[in-house]
Amino acid sequence: MAKDGSSLTLRVFGFLLLIAAILIGVRFAFIYGDWFLNKSKILDELAGYKKQLDDLRSPAPVEELAGQIEPGTVSIPTRVYDRNGVLIGEYFHERRELVLLSDLPKNVPQTLIASEDRDFYKHSGINYKAIARAMLINLASFRFAQGGSTITQQLAKVLFTAQDKSLDRKVFEFFCAREIEKRYTKDEILEMYLNLVYMGHGNFGIESASQAYFGKSARNLTRGESAMIIGLLPNPNNFSPLKDLKVALNRQSVVLGTLVDSGQITEKDKTRIISSFRNAWKVREKENKMTSSIGEFQDSAYRINLAPYFMEHIRLKLLEKFSMDTIRKGGLQVYTTLDYEKQLQANIQLKAAIDSQKKWYAEAASSLRKKKKTDKAAEYEAAIEKTNGAFISIEPATGYILTMIGGAEFSQKNMFNRSTKANRQIGSLMKPFVYYLGIARKEITPATLIKDEKLVIGKHEYKNYDHKFLGEITVREALKRSRNTTAVRSLSKTGVDQLRNLIGELLDIPADQLQKRVPRELGIALGTPSFTPMEVAKMYAILANHGKLVEPRTLLRVTDSRGKILWEDDRNITEKEILDPVASYIIISMLQGVFEKNGTAGFVERLRSQNEKLNFDMAGKTGTTSDYTDAWFAGITSDEASVLWVGTDDNITLGSGRSGGSICAPAWINYISATRSSSPPMPFLENWPLEKTVRESFCADSGGVPRSSTSCPEIVQDQVFYEGTEPRFFDPRTDPGTSTNEDPLLY
Repeated sequence: MAKDGSSLTLRVFGFLLLIAAILIGVRFAFIYGDWFLNKSKILDELAGYKKQLDDLRSPAPVEELAGQIEPGTVSIPTRVYDRNGVLIGEYFHERRELVLLSDLPKNVPQTLIASEDRDFYKHSGINYKAIARAMLINLASFRFAQGGSTITQQLAKVLFTAQDKSLDRKVFEFFCAREIEKRYTKDEILEMYLNLVYMGHGNFGIESASQAYFGKSARNLTRGESAMIIGLLPNPNNFSPLKDLKVALNRQSVVLGTLVDSGQITEKDKTRIISSFRNAWKVREKENKMTSSIGEFQDSAYRINLAPYFMEHIRLKLLEKFSMDTIRKGGLQVYTTLDYEKQLQANIQLKAAIDSQKKWYAEAASSLRKKKKTDKAAEYEAAIEKTNGAFISIEPATGYILTMIGGAEFSQKNMFNRSTKANRQIGSLMKPFVYYLGIARKEITPATLIKDEKLVIGKHEYKNYDHKFLGEITVREALKRSRNTTAVRSLSKTGVDQLRNLIGELLDIPADQLQKRVPRELGIALGTPSFTPMEVAKMYAILANHGKLVEPRTLLRVTDSRGKILWEDDRNITEKEILDPVASYIIISMLQGVFEKNGTAGFVERLRSQNEKLNFDMAGKTGTTSDYTDAWFAGITSDEASVLWVGTDDNITLGSGRSGGSICAPAWINYISATRSSSPPMPFLENWPLEKTVRESFCADSGGVPRSSTSCPEIVQDQVFYEGTEPRFFDPRTDPGTSTNEDPLLY
């Protein structure tokens, strides 16, 4: 009877084993079926990824141009460079850069194999002993305490399967790994794995991780650095030195221990490697807290966006030529016109100007609260956070954008690029073009006397910035001091439509838009129309470019990751003349007076007397709009035209006296001093076409030719005039103690 019971138990047990075997077989069949259906797709993806690595080994064909590129199997960031090859930012889906196994130091694959798969070169993708050992450990602990995956299986996992720990995933990895081993060599598998695997903090692949943690290429990793990076693999987040340095160092020691166990190094070597690593990376422990210099790289290739407004501008330009997928994943190399050294200084000086305005708001608000003027105080307090600015520079000869800053600080709340999109009234920045028309038409010269007196036309009374009138002054003095009434008088003689048409030509504005943007009224002489800082910079760049058209450019060329050109700006530099070159030069020479005594940026004269490095040719124009809403400055050298703006998007007053001369002009002077004092620009006159012109000196206040070098308070030396328009009379003043009976007329 007992025997029959035992027999029945065995039969039942056997039956259950059979059922289990059938179920497992069916499950395996389903997984294999899934593998069979997806095999071609998976292997094609792997082949595509392998090709991306193979492409690194192939020289780029230089004779070939292509219009488009498709992203490869693995995402590679698009990198953006300035005109000098400085990396200024990236667009990425994943932080990754590919690197060849042959370019890595031998300690990298040695450490990986010792730590993750010691029998890598012996098995064919599956290590059955390791799997059996892991199963025993997992059964004993009733959890997935250890994995038995080979590097080949891990490659399959990171590329093709979900990251969850399950039997189905393991079986799928089994099929993938066997097929990978059939198609690729061991070194190719290592190479693919090292470029694919996640290594924490958004970094994929060993090159990205090396840059992020150690600020260097993986090609230069030491044994200790390799051990720390390889130690990340089981759990990149928990083992990260940026999260818990003590845990990371313990993990590094474990990894180095595997090298000792495998005979790669000795215990003495391990101690030396750890000591050298800790010294190199300033590992310190104080009060149970560990610190190091690991990961402290402000200029790291993967944590850098040195020109955020410019980068966003470039992204929009790239979208006109490439898909978003290509931009974020295709590994494009984008070469731009930006000059990062100039951009850095522009950013510093614009920030200083904005901070100065914020400080003024804070002090004014505090003062108003003490006077119980709470409403105005609240307005100024709100304006502190709303204060913004823009800075843009153009190289006149090429149209290259050298700097571009669109706001106080780039953020989710402040992404609007004011340098290219904010239309603001430009105030007195319009005046040089008013006087240009009179000079080009030979109606006025720099020495012509013009009335700075009360002016009422129709119902409008025109006043000056300082509410004063200077009487009869020269045109040069009128522009230098930015007098309003003289500009309106000049335009009333030249004609409003002449200025409107000139603006249309300078900025290529169609007639229907010109009607809306530039009204037919005399007030446009004082800058009532609104333009973007880029548009204003273009206008001043044309002046500096001998009157020739300037077409702003930001993109130079785009290549793939191997250097093959995909797109290139092959437009020729235009020679189209928009402004008369002689009149353009005369205006620029007049704008040099802005930095002289009594000019709207006259403080520069004192700076030049203290710093001879500032004694190169430069010109400029201040601008301020009604109620001190906008502060502007346009600065020019022979090879650069810059425009700065400071204000608020809500048109809050900057405060009485807060003008372009007090806020923006100092910022530009500091910028140009920092960027050009060691490499000063050429004089404006260099290579400037000045046909049928003469030079004559004249007294700045009267316009007459001085009788001697001391007969009038201020003499404008060697001013260029159109032939026949130079001053024709002597200034009546003589040196003290002398007299003259000469005819005041020269001829």
